[in-house]
Amino acid sequence: MTDTEEKNEIFEEKVEKVEKVEEDTTASVIAEPKPEKKKKAKRVISEAEKERLKANLAKGRATSLANRKKKAQLRKIKKEEDSKADDEKIFEALQKKLKPKQLEGENARLKEELEKLRNEMHNMKESKAKPPPKQKLIQVLETPQVIERPVKDRREAMNPVEEVDEEVVEMDEPAPPPPPPAKKEMSKRDIMKMMRGL
Repeated sequence: MTDTEEKNEIFEEKVEKVEKVEEDTTASVIAEPKPEKKKKAKRVISEAEKERLKANLAKGRATSLANRKKKAQLRKIKKEEDSKADDEKIFEALQKKLKPKQLEGENARLKEELEKLRNEMHNMKESKAKPPPKQKLIQVLETPQVIERPVKDRREAMNPVEEVDEEVVEMDEPAPPPPPPAKKEMSKRDIMKMMRGL
C-alpha cells in the first residue's frame, strides 16, 4: 500500500462514521412525537361584566392619555431648557470672539480719559507754580482805654497819660509751625522691655 491509498482508506472510514452519526440523529428526531397543545376553554362573560370591563378600559385609556400628555409636556420643557442652555453657550462663544474688539474700544476710551486727567494735572501744576501775589497782613491796634485811678503821687498827676493813636503795623506771613518731632523706631530690645511691663 502506498501512502495515498492509506490516506484514502482513513478518509473513507471517517466519512462512513460521520454518515452513521447523521443517520442516527435523523432517526431519533423522526421517532419523537410532538406533543399537541391543549386549547383553553373560552371564558363566558356576562353582559354586566362586559360593561364593567369596557368602563375600566375607557378609564385606563383616559389616564394613560393624561400621563402621556404630562410626559410630553415635561419633554417639551426639558427640550426648551436644553435649547436655552445651548443658546447661552453659543452666545458666550460669540462674546469671547468679540471680546478683543470690545476691549479695544474700551482701551481707547480709557486712554482718552487718562490723557484728559494728565492735562488737568499739568494745568494744576502750572497754576501752583505761579504763586498768587503775597498779601500783606495788616494788624490794627485799638486805642488803649485809659483807666483813671486815684492819684497817689504828684508826679503822676503832672504827667498825664498820653492817648495813643491807632497804629498800623505791617506783618509778613506768619511762620509755619515747626514740624512734629520724628518718632524714633523702637528696637526689639525696647519692645521686649515694654512687653515685660504688661
